[in-house]
Amino acid sequence: MSKKTPRRPSSLIGFLLRWHPRLGGVVGLAIIAWGLSGLAHPVISRIQPSAAAYVYKLEPFSSVGVLTVSDAAARAGLTESLSAVRLLAWQGRPYYRLQTAAEVIWLDARSGAVVEYAERDYAEFLARHYVGDQDSAVKSMSLQTEFDEDYVFVNRLLPVWRVEFERDDGMRVYVDTASDRLGTIVNNTKAATSVFFRNVHSWIFIKNDSLRLSLMTICLVGGGIIALAGILQYFLQWRAGRGWRQGRPTLKFHRLLGVSVALTAVTFTGSGLYHLWQKQFVLQPEMVAAKYFDAAQINVGWSTLNPEIVQADMVAIGDEAYFRTWYDGGLQYSNALNGKILADGERLHALALAAQYLPTNAPVKAVRAVDSFNDEYGFVNKRLPVVAVDYERSDHLSVYVEPRSGALATVVRDADRYEGFSFAFLHKWNFIDGLGHTVRDIIAACFAAGIAGTFILGMTLFLRRARRR
Repeated sequence: MSKKTPRRPSSLIGFLLRWHPRLGGVVGLAIIAWGLSGLAHPVISRIQPSAAAYVYKLEPFSSVGVLTVSDAAARAGLTESLSAVRLLAWQGRPYYRLQTAAEVIWLDARSGAVVEYAERDYAEFLARHYVGDQDSAVKSMSLQTEFDEDYVFVNRLLPVWRVEFERDDGMRVYVDTASDRLGTIVNNTKAATSVFFRNVHSWIFIKNDSLRLSLMTICLVGGGIIALAGILQYFLQWRAGRGWRQGRPTLKFHRLLGVSVALTAVTFTGSGLYHLWQKQFVLQPEMVAAKYFDAAQINVGWSTLNPEIVQADMVAIGDEAYFRTWYDGGLQYSNALNGKILADGERLHALALAAQYLPTNAPVKAVRAVDSFNDEYGFVNKRLPVVAVDYERSDHLSVYVEPRSGALATVVRDADRYEGFSFAFLHKWNFIDGLGHTVRDIIAACFAAGIAGTFILGMTLFLRRARRR
């Protein structure tokens, strides 16, 4: 009985053999860059500096003897209208932190005296608390109102104080004095790795957004097509009796590695493309201007409300000012002019904020307090606690607002949920979180390395053939 002879290559195999390497030669560098930066990501995340603390807890203080805002402002000679008022205790004394159109002013809440440099001193105090450094000298301090390469958009909070310490690692700490929160900490290592990742993975070196979107789209689509074509080519050649064991060592290894990671290459490029384009269609919220109130009219008497206070923030609901006040044991909304308690204040405030940022005629389905990050409202959104306002719409719109600051935290529709699910499961591999984050990152990094290695071998073969012609 004669041996079965291999089938003759089909015209489709010939087509794939011609165009598979050519397309790879066009987009190969981009896929290699994404693969290597994906490999580096878990390493980068583990060499980032860690904060000594992630929360600063305010201590309750007695409201006895605390002046009203109007009395404190009058004693300080302050006549400007106020967009923000905060009452808090620091180093054992209560203070008002007042925001006018031009500046932030701190007043002693029991005497009305202006506290010079309190804003800068408080920023330094918070920075030292979060980084755990009470000894290093402060090299520089500045108020930052925009995101930049050192303090990127993912940190969300603005404005923040940038506090740089005189240290060998170049430590700088970004803190929000309006809410006591940590924006982020950055040292020289984090700055360098962030620049590397954002240039190699996100291509920020291309300043034109449209050009960057177009080039990344071409390379992501091309990478997915190459991976699919590679699977098809391998299958057809296998059927024709020409498996991965045939050919030179480089070609054999390219085929074996490629068929092992091809499906992952499709999911990485597909979810990356989905993520890239979904960001182009996010809902644009309305710009909400700050509301100003006459300090002379803010007459709430603290001791008549509660003997102990943790903190109070003035917020606007409609055209009225209220104090959102944390007592030792609860939250309460009281009218800033007369102290009258607003029943269900948190819910009414959240509804007012949501309506301001994203006006809609749809009825409200639910109002939910969100105290921890979850699959829909992830850590990337930074702010907690928040309130989600769900609407009866076909896209199941949810508007997340932070009553404390009056900020819009995020907006989520079904399209955003689908993309978030795709990115979490197909790009970040959250579906194997049960194995532990370290195991998940090792597995994902191995596949990212395999994809980069496949394209490196493919481009090597492509260049060899090109030189022989």
